[in-house]
Amino acid sequence: MHNTAISAVAYALAGVLGLFSVGLIVKSYGVAILGLTVLLRGFLPSGFLAMIDFGSSENVTQAVARGRIGDWKVASEKFTVITLIAGVTGIASGLVLWLLAEGLAGLFKVAPEYLDGFVMVLKMTSIVAPVAFLGLVAEGALKGFEQYAWLRLTEVGGSVLYVAAIYVCVWQHAPYEWIVYSFLATVLTKYVILGGVTYMLARDTALRFTWWTASSRDDVLYRSWLMFNSRVAAAAQQTMMPLAVGVLYGPVAVGTFDVITRLPRFLKTTMSPLYSAILPIAAHIEERTDVRRGQMLARNGLVLPAAIIIPALVVVALFSPDILRLWIGAQYADDWLWLAISLAVPAVTVMLGAGQTALMVRSDFLRISTRLLYFQVVAQYVITAALLLLLRERAFVLGWAVSYVIFAPFLAHYQLTFTELSPSLFWKQLARHMVVALVLCITVVSLKMYWHPITLSALVVIGTLGCIAAWSLSVALILSPADRATVGRFARTVAQR
Repeated sequence: MHNTAISAVAYALAGVLGLFSVGLIVKSYGVAILGLTVLLRGFLPSGFLAMIDFGSSENVTQAVARGRIGDWKVASEKFTVITLIAGVTGIASGLVLWLLAEGLAGLFKVAPEYLDGFVMVLKMTSIVAPVAFLGLVAEGALKGFEQYAWLRLTEVGGSVLYVAAIYVCVWQHAPYEWIVYSFLATVLTKYVILGGVTYMLARDTALRFTWWTASSRDDVLYRSWLMFNSRVAAAAQQTMMPLAVGVLYGPVAVGTFDVITRLPRFLKTTMSPLYSAILPIAAHIEERTDVRRGQMLARNGLVLPAAIIIPALVVVALFSPDILRLWIGAQYADDWLWLAISLAVPAVTVMLGAGQTALMVRSDFLRISTRLLYFQVVAQYVITAALLLLLRERAFVLGWAVSYVIFAPFLAHYQLTFTELSPSLFWKQLARHMVVALVLCITVVSLKMYWHPITLSALVVIGTLGCIAAWSLSVALILSPADRATVGRFARTVAQR
């Protein structure tokens, strides 16, 4: 719990730095350059190439976590197979990206004055790609060893260096491609460090590269296939959208889309440390067939994070015009409605993400959740296509958010059924969140009839006060006495350490 809290703070800090970088790029270089940097960063495993990482990080986490229980032989076999898959995938994707660099520049309608830099950066990205894919293996291993400090350090440190590099580029009036070169340098450094730490940790265990048995190979390939199916749908759901916007409308539209969705994606990403911590715990529980602990994990994962995050998301939505005006510029304040709508995505994610991650160790649930994800992606793009002529890039935002809302009840039903909990738990929690949201809406709308924050400091102060009020309502209306006791124990544990 302590590690999870610190990781959440660290990733939140890294995300805040990323938000500052977006505002700085838009104000210094323009929204078209922001669009170009978004397109270029997409050609890494952290972007749309995540669709072919075959779940390397998650699979290694499960293998190492189970190896720590005692079976290092099987863990080593699976670790070897996963590393081989990641290495081959990284080299192949790098070669393809190098060969297609010039064609991709034309596909994304890159302006002639930016064309040479765009192609050169794509080729540099193709060199970094193999290291990045192998870096996913190191990340997974460190999560399996529950060594989150290095993950936090490299994530925050990389973000600090990247933002500092953007300031230097602005100061020196450097070409936009140097912003992306700086990002690639931080990615390369991060994964080299994580690889070295993983090697040092593995030396003290029986985890080694070794020949694999047919059973270990088949299990890895089966799980990789399931994760590939899930990744393809997830990539279409999120990371493919900027590429589709770029193909249809060019870099300016990509930049506009990124401005609208950056804050929701930041909030969604900030929750990832919670899910990373849950996966090894879930693997232990599944290995020991502890039903009661599994139910506790599922229920607390549904109730507690949502009680903290969703009320704060409501506050963010209510102040979205002021956020866009002070963060990016007054010309983007009119997009506040799209920002508010897109916050439905992190709201659904925080409510269901923990349970979904905990059940990833069960292949039967993974099959069902992947099938639902494909249906959700189809619905997302049907909605997007229907509104494309009317809303352009904003149609992608609406389709993205609405699809999450439509399929949340179905995913919640299966999660609760698999953990033998009542499906009504989801609807009860949702009703309580709606009451809190209604009270907050009435309060903030009444306030804004007489006063608006006109400076960043005023926005921070009123936003903080709004979140405190939201959390007070959440404690009173959403959490049960037992939930409040759990939150209290968690707070005391963090404070004591």
